[in-house]
Amino acid sequence: MDDETENYAHLVEVDAEKKQLVIYRLSASGSKRLFTSIDLPSETFSENKDGFREFATRLGENLLVDSPVARDVLGL
Repeated sequence: MDDETENYAHLVEVDAEKKQLVIYRLSASGSKRLFTSIDLPSETFSENKDGFREFATRLGENLLVDSPVARDVLGL
């Protein structure tokens, strides 16, 4: 089954040592496959609120665009 028709969830983990946010695709059978990883912002929220908001917005958009169900519901 390919990614277009497979149902999966996203598992989001934070690797504190690498300072990365890691996203996996978790299949209905329980298999976990790396989707993407991204460096966490270097500044804290209080140091750069706009930078944090931009990071959070991009994260949410990426998760929605990768979700077949969300794409269908949102007409993407």
